[in-house]
Amino acid sequence: MQSENTTFEKLIIDYLSGNISDTDEPILLNLLKSDEKYREQLRELAKTRAISFVPILEKAKQSNYNQLKKQLILSGTKKPVFISQFLRIAAIFVLALTTGVSAYFLYSKFINAQDQLMISQTIVPLGSQSKIVLPDGSVVWLNSGSEFKYDNTFGKKERRVTLVGEAYFEVTKDKTKPFLVTTDNLEIKVLGTTFNVNSYLENETVKVDLLEGKVDVTTTNDELTDKRTLMPNEMIVYNKKSKKMTKGTSDAAKSAQWKTGKLSFENESMENILHNLERKFDVRFVIESKKIKSEIFSGSLNLNQSLNEILDYIDVDKKFERIYDGRNVHIKDRIKK
Repeated sequence: MQSENTTFEKLIIDYLSGNISDTDEPILLNLLKSDEKYREQLRELAKTRAISFVPILEKAKQSNYNQLKKQLILSGTKKPVFISQFLRIAAIFVLALTTGVSAYFLYSKFINAQDQLMISQTIVPLGSQSKIVLPDGSVVWLNSGSEFKYDNTFGKKERRVTLVGEAYFEVTKDKTKPFLVTTDNLEIKVLGTTFNVNSYLENETVKVDLLEGKVDVTTTNDELTDKRTLMPNEMIVYNKKSKKMTKGTSDAAKSAQWKTGKLSFENESMENILHNLERKFDVRFVIESKKIKSEIFSGSLNLNQSLNEILDYIDVDKKFERIYDGRNVHIKDRIKK
């Protein structure tokens, strides 16, 4: 956070001094959009800068007046006292107006841009879930540790949202305005359908399961673009390392059971299962055994049970032991006696 504040201060100083680059200006704008504290800082800095112009203004007023006076004398014009006073007042007025307009523009440029691109953002804490209804009536369930946002252009020409984490979508049909979900590596385009997207940053894969309707899934990396179309009970798995998509069949309804308090797995590694439980129970598993990491599990977990009960259910053969240390849960091989 300290680093981000330092970056903001540097960028705003560059902007106020007129030295900000074309590359840095969008970064400053994004910071202003992200937090009210940055907008407040901008307001205060704009006021400070306007005040700092006062000594310069006083100096410039006299300089402008002297220059105008000199030009009139050189031209041989005789000026009455009221013209002299008028010119002095005019010079002051012009400089004050210029400074005022500059200060106003300085403050309003980013604030207006902020108003034009208002962002609605939902961040779901670990251990929680959230349900939101979008302006078009579409419903989105967000899983633990997810982030979801859209701006006020939503619904004008298209319906674009951004997702980090996992979400289940029930999209209202509108043939004239496609619904677009952007994740870290994929873009999913639909008109009206029901599907689940799992796109946590720490996962090695991004997974899309289609329950109803039809969706187009396209890669967004800089490599060769790949596009696939999904029909009900089909899925796409995108591997972040290989940057490749694979398409297959799935029991899509199971992929969305998390929103009803269940998790279903089929031949899933213990490591991936524990990652899912980390987000639900806001804990961190420290797996101290390679053998346990590669253990395979199939079945359904009731997330309304306690963590201990769920771990007992998974470890039905009593192969590992667990040690609780605050929010850390150490998992290691059980020592046979």
